Amino acid sequence: MTTISPFAAGSYVANRNTAQLLTLKNQLNDLSNQLSSGKVSQTYGGLGTGRSTALAAQATLSALNGYGAGITAAQTRTSLAVTSLTQVAKLGTDARTALNNGLQSVAANTTAGRSIALANLQTALDTLNQSAAGSYLFGGRDATTQPVLDADTILNGTTDSQGNKLAGLTALINERVTAELGASGNGRLTQTSPSATSVQVTDETNAATRGKFGFTLTGTPTTTGTALSASITGTGPASLNVSLATQPAAGDSVSFALKMPDGTATTVTLTVATSADASSTTSFAIGASVTDTMKNLSATLTNALKGAATGTLAVNATAAVTQDFFTGSARGGPSGAGIMPQRITYDAAKNPTGYVAATPANTVLWYQGENTYDTTTSPPEPTSAFDTQSVQVSATGQVGTGARANDKSVQNVLAGLATMAFALPTASDANTSATYQTVVDKAGALLFSADQTNPSVQDTVTQLSIAATRLSNAKTTNTATQTTVQNTLDGIEQAPTEEVVAKLLDVQNRLQASYQVTASLSKLSLVNYIS
Repeated sequence: MTTISPFAAGSYVANRNTAQLLTLKNQLNDLSNQLSSGKVSQTYGGLGTGRSTALAAQATLSALNGYGAGITAAQTRTSLAVTSLTQVAKLGTDARTALNNGLQSVAANTTAGRSIALANLQTALDTLNQSAAGSYLFGGRDATTQPVLDADTILNGTTDSQGNKLAGLTALINERVTAELGASGNGRLTQTSPSATSVQVTDETNAATRGKFGFTLTGTPTTTGTALSASITGTGPASLNVSLATQPAAGDSVSFALKMPDGTATTVTLTVATSADASSTTSFAIGASVTDTMKNLSATLTNALKGAATGTLAVNATAAVTQDFFTGSARGGPSGAGIMPQRITYDAAKNPTGYVAATPANTVLWYQGENTYDTTTSPPEPTSAFDTQSVQVSATGQVGTGARANDKSVQNVLAGLATMAFALPTASDANTSATYQTVVDKAGALLFSADQTNPSVQDTVTQLSIAATRLSNAKTTNTATQTTVQNTLDGIEQAPTEEVVAKLLDVQNRLQASYQVTASLSKLSLVNYIS
């Protein structure tokens, strides 16, 4: 049933006036809200056709704020990484400079040099544990695990939670040097006197040991003068035979070469002199008889072999151990189970016979961070450390900021410092110069990785510095974009104060006038009109 609403004459005009008054009142309320909030509307619906643009601008600003936070964190991380690796590089270059400047001039200097090198090694290891906001910088993708063990554990070993004794770098160096020198301390050679006027030096007799540890005779010996003769006889083992037919003349000499396990060789030269110190490793005195002269030659030969073994051979062994040790890793590697340094194997008679991979239960593994390898290459290679950490700087842009403490160039610098710390000569004798020169050759070559090789530690510093510049440029670009987008958004959402005040005054005046007219009309009647 349809109901017809009552209708009174003149009600249309009244209703229309009321609607107009309500419209003005709503306009007044909207303008008052705009004036107090500074916003055109409290809802996107009130923005009209600009709401789509406003929503897109808000999304862009939110993304830019996220990029900004990531860039700020990455800038801190990158700045600390650059500072840390710069210090590692400087430690390496300073050590190389000290070597090249002739640290061996006084024995005390080399002793101090050992201490300085050890302190620098400890500093470098500590530096590689740098962190930013609780995240480690040099652990690759793993920023929560301390990437490098403490220096004391690395150097001196420790006992794990299972009670296993883990050998540190010091123990491995001592183990290797002892195996190289042998019981007599002369590079596993045997020296005998077949007669009163001859001396013989024989290689290690154990075939499983010979060539892997200690010296082996190599090449053809040479002599000057007519009194001395030398030859090498036999193979596996070979023997050097030196004979003296008559009294030699001062200046006569005998020379022979000793090969080391790494394939390099050192030459021993013994020279006749009218007088010589009993501890000499290079000269022997002419005695009262040929027999006495041979005794002097034999004594100097003993000194020379021990000097070469404790000097050149020991330095070579130390450098080899330090290089191998710092390739170790508790994780990753080609197999994914870590990279194990080498340990010496022995036969039943305690003769060193070769090498076997260490285990986490007997050897300290200095690097504990992420160490992923690309197994699709032959041989497998470490993945890029730079890409292990990255930050999103724009919708399509990323900047890598990752680094690993076990980068090859860093390994070499650590090995070079360790070689200096354990191999610099500590006594001033006839063998000091040769020992020192071997340290210069071995440690110096490793320390070139600080800034001379390609790649080097300094190259990594440069790479990270470029990343820092890219981050800074991205931040500048994002800030400019953010300003532009914010201005666009403000133009849509913000209500101009001057314009709102003008409109508000206009509406107030119109509303006030409407109220006054309406009030006057409400008082009109036929009686009032006639009167």
